[in-house]
Parts: sequence; structure tokens; C-alpha cells
Amino acid sequence: MINEFRKTLAKVIHLRSIIGYNGMVFALKKTPVIGKLIPDKLYSTKFLKVIYWVFHIIVEVFKLFIGKIFGLGSIYLVSFFLTDAYLEYEKASGISGKNLYACFALLFFMVYALCGIMINIPYFKCTAEKEYLVFMLRMNARKLDNTLFIYDLAKLVAGYLIAGIIALVCGGPVWLWLGIPVLAVFIKLFGTGLQAQRFRNRHKHQKPMKDSSVSVVFRICAVFMVVPFILVLIANGNYLPLPVMLAAAGVFILLGIWGFTVLKKFDSGLHRRALNDNIVRNEVSMYKSPDNTRSFKKLKAKGTVNGNKKGFEYLNALFIRRHGSMLMVKPIIFTVIVLFIMGLLIFEFIYGYYQRFGSENCLNMVGNNLLNLLLFRHYEDALLPFDIKSADSFFRWLVQYHMLAMIIPVSIADNSFKSTQAMYINCDNSLMTFSFFKQREKIIKLFDIRLKQLIKIHLVPAVACGLASNLILFYTGGQDYPFQYLLNILICVLMSVTASVLWLSLYYLFQPFTTSVNVKSGVYNAVRIIICLVLSILVWIPVNTWILAALLLVFTVLFAFIMRKLVYKHAPRTWRAKA
Repeated sequence: MINEFRKTLAKVIHLRSIIGYNGMVFALKKTPVIGKLIPDKLYSTKFLKVIYWVFHIIVEVFKLFIGKIFGLGSIYLVSFFLTDAYLEYEKASGISGKNLYACFALLFFMVYALCGIMINIPYFKCTAEKEYLVFMLRMNARKLDNTLFIYDLAKLVAGYLIAGIIALVCGGPVWLWLGIPVLAVFIKLFGTGLQAQRFRNRHKHQKPMKDSSVSVVFRICAVFMVVPFILVLIANGNYLPLPVMLAAAGVFILLGIWGFTVLKKFDSGLHRRALNDNIVRNEVSMYKSPDNTRSFKKLKAKGTVNGNKKGFEYLNALFIRRHGSMLMVKPIIFTVIVLFIMGLLIFEFIYGYYQRFGSENCLNMVGNNLLNLLLFRHYEDALLPFDIKSADSFFRWLVQYHMLAMIIPVSIADNSFKSTQAMYINCDNSLMTFSFFKQREKIIKLFDIRLKQLIKIHLVPAVACGLASNLILFYTGGQDYPFQYLLNILICVLMSVTASVLWLSLYYLFQPFTTSVNVKSGVYNAVRIIICLVLSILVWIPVNTWILAALLLVFTVLFAFIMRKLVYKHAPRTWRAKA
């Protein structure tokens, strides 16, 4: 049995390295300029394959330890500081330091593990290697899933045992070091068994495996409700006794045993059906029926265009008409959320005055400051002047010198990626079969029309982000120089325009989508990763608002001009349909 497990695991790891190597070479060959210099025989170069295989093993070992050590190690360190603080201020009388440390560590780990169950990668997710081995090479699906699951459990135990050294150094008990990896295995069994039982029930009633948006929102809300409760509990000097934590651990062990029995009864046929329903690469149509998910149905909405628009103007207007709900819902919901948060801040501002000074003494001051807020004037408050030593100074520092961080909410509100996906599925996939549609002048004309439309769609949420930053700036002392409020709005708008130009240009330059709404371009994914890494570095650079606005204005204009030129030059060759 061990020998069979070893052989199956070796096949999976070897296949992963082959797929990764071939994907890397394919992405390089599709890269402009560099792709022409790379010969086809690079696919069969054994020396480079060996180097990539060694690199793949290093990555596997890195993934084995770094995530586990960082996650559990952080829990152990936080537990150490809390234990030290509780003992110093005598918040936990009648309990030893080791047991108090175990209480905190078990509490945080269980919450951490439950959150992991909610957002964990599906057990039945059919990756590329699973698809090849099960559906092409006819490997037993249950044996493959079980082998990979045991491999994941082994990595989990090894990583947690290494991270447990931190607990021993911090003064934790030895049984905690050995017990948490065992508890993690049972929690993992419970989560996986829950997925298996859920699939069995849905398959029995012929329901799709795709999670509804309501389910996702419920899980996110559950996490945001539990975590603040725990923080408030600890902030008030409370803790859950060790017997309670051990009882909770016992419950998870029983649930893990239940999960094990569910997985044991899950036969090979169900494993194969579950993998078939969760195929990631949908290019092989013979193994998977067409996508009929809720998001795909939205791309087939109906509608008509009123007016006398013609040509590409009519095509774009028809697209907006038919997909208005899909294109507008995300920006509108984001804007409503931002305005709701701003309303709460304004209410807290008014209520704070009323509670401290009463309605008679502060009514004029509140009205005056609200008027100043609407007119973008300076903050004037004799009753509650801004205290530079307060925590509000941190938020003021952010909106003054780190407005680049606003790229995060602006990117969350941006719907350009989904829009380009809908463009391909609903319009371009069919029209690309006509030669006139891929002429340079036609492409750039449609590009300009679509870019203007995307900018209009995302203009409102960008302005909402700017207003939210202005509200923070206003409540923490007001603007330091004229037009700072307007500059904050301008910065958010320019970020939104840049995002629209970026996503639409990448769509025309790489066209990564397939007819099953998947991304099939390695270069496209690589560009997305590089952009995320660059932005994660840029947001930490402090820049004055005036300088940032000027730089962004110049950058946005140049970026739009350059990307438009690239689209005009390369899109007739790169903008094509994919199976």
C-alpha cells in the first residue's frame, strides 16, 4: 500500500512539473519579441526540464513550511504576548502560565482552522494533473484523491510540528506542540467530509456544485461576526478556561471521525463525478458539459437599443443594454456601501456633539461644519478641535501621503475584467470570424468606444472613494492647502481610468478567454501577477497629494496613449478567438 501511494504521488508531482514547464515555455513563445527567438525544441530539452523539476521540488518544500509556520507561528507569538500581559496585570488568577498560553493558542487555532474550512481549496477541484490522470489515463479517481489528501495531511503535520518549536520557545506545554497537529488533521477531515457529504446531497437532488452568492456572503459575515467577539472578549481581560477549550477540541475530533466515515463511503464513481463537475480547464468538451452556471446565463440577457446609433456605436449600446445589470451591479453596490459608511461617520459626528454638548450649544457648529464639508472648506470646530496625538492622526497621515493606497478600493470597484469577459462571450467570439472585424481601423474604433464606456461606468465609485478620503481629511483637521479635496477626487478618478485602460488593453493584446469563460494565457496571468506585485510596493511609498496628482495625470495620459498604440499595432494578430 505504501509503495502504491509513493508511485501515485510521484506520478502527480512529475506531471505537475511537466505541465508547469510546458506552460512556461508556451507563455514565453507567446510573448512579443522574445517568443520569436525561442525554438520549438525547447519543449523537449531534458536539461531544462531537470532544472525546472528541481525548482518545482523547492517550491513544494517552500509551500510545505512557509504557510504553516507563518500562520501557526503568528498564533503562538500572539498567545505569548497575551499571556505575558494577562500575568503582568493579574487578569488570570488561579491558572498557570503554560495553561493560559494553551487556552489562547487553542482558541486562536480553532478560529483559524474554521476560517480555513470556509475558504479552503475544494477537495474535488479537478486540476490539470487530475484531469489527465483520471479522464485520459483512466486512473482510479478515489485512489488519486486519497493519495493527494494524505499528502496534504502529511504536509500539514510536518509544518505544524516545525511551527510548534515557537510554542516551546515561548513557554508552551509539550502536549500543545504535539496536540495541535493532531487536532488539525481531524479538523481537515471534518472539512473534507463536509464537502463530500454536500456533494452527495447535491448530486442526489441534481443541484449544481457552484456556491450561491448568498452562501458566500453568509460565510464572510460569519467570520466578521466571530472575530470581533473574540477580540472584545480578550480586550476585556477574559479568556475561555482550558477545560472548555479541550471540550471544544474533543467536539472537533468527533466531527473529524464523522468526516473520515463519510470519505470512506465515498466510492470511486462519486469521486469521478465530483471531479467532472469541478474541472478547472474546460477546453476538453468531451469530459464536461457546457457551462450553465448562473454567471454564464447573465451573459445571455436580452434587450434592445433605442435611438439612431449605427455601426460599432450600436454594437456597444446593445452590449450595454443587454448586460447592464452585470456591468453596473458591482460599481453600484460598491458606491452604496461607501456612501453608507460615510453616512455612519456623519451620524457619529453629529451624535458625538449631541451627547457631549446637547442640542442647544452645538446645533450651529454642526450645521456650519456640514456646510463646510459640502463646500470643501476648512474644518472649523472650537468645541472638538483635532488632537494631533489621537489615533485619527494615523488616518490623516494616510490620506495626506499615501493616497496611492486608494488603488485598493478603486480596484475592488472596477468591473473591467468581467466586462471584457462578457465582451468576448457575447460579441467578439462570433464577430472574430469575419475578416472586416479584425481590421486595424475597426479594432481601434471599437476600442475607443468601449474604453469611454468603461470609464463612465467606473467614474461614480471612483468619485465615491475620493469623497470618503475627503471626509476623513475633513474630520481630522481639514485640507492643508487649497484644492486638496479636489485633488483627492482627481487621484481616485485617474486610478480608475488607468485600471480601465489596463484591463481593456490586456484583453486586446492577449485575448485570454476561451468559450467556457476561462483564462488560457500564461502571459496574461503573469502580467496580472507582476502588476499586483508592483502595486503592493507602490502603495507604501509616501507621496504628497499635489505631486501624486501631477504624476498620475501625466502617467494616465501617456499610459493610455502607449496602450492604444500597442493595441493598434498588435491587436489584429493577438485578438483572436480561442476554443
